[in-house]
Amino acid sequence: MKEFLEKGFKDASLREIAAAAGVTTGAIYGYYRDKCMLFSDLVEPMAEEFAARFKAAQSAFGNFEPQQQIKTMLAYSAEELRQMLDYVYQNFEVFRLLLCCSAGTRYEHYLDEMVELDARSTLLFMNVLKDNGYQPASLKPNLVHILSNAYLSAIFEIVNHNMDKAEADEYAEHITAFFAAGWNALLKFQD
Repeated sequence: MKEFLEKGFKDASLREIAAAAGVTTGAIYGYYRDKCMLFSDLVEPMAEEFAARFKAAQSAFGNFEPQQQIKTMLAYSAEELRQMLDYVYQNFEVFRLLLCCSAGTRYEHYLDEMVELDARSTLLFMNVLKDNGYQPASLKPNLVHILSNAYLSAIFEIVNHNMDKAEADEYAEHITAFFAAGWNALLKFQD
């Protein structure tokens, strides 16, 4: 983990990893087919768990009755974000690997799947609003994707900047307030 965190996946050396572990490079190849497999072994369990939690939160919200979605959307999003950040900070070094050091691996675009899911969920929420007499702005799917990407990227800048948990919580609160105001201005569902 130390080698990947210091040098990123591309520049990390299996030879250096082996030396730091006090084993031969051949010994590492006895367990891992290649450097990608070693990196995956470090990040995969937490990456999959985080993605599953994110998907479950989106799905649970989508299963709410329309009026419950409208009434709780901002509070629900803020609470889910708090729980997600708690998980990130319980596994902080792994998320630094995922978000800052994964170029050249299958995790290089880790957030993209979550952005897609968030954008789809937002478009579904816009339909709920329309079906319930609200008049949200007519937003094209590409713009919704861009806004979802901006939000999730802003949140994960917390990890990129290596913030401690207290500072991250403060930043997340401000980022959430900023985006909530923007979404409310576009979707027009809160007074």
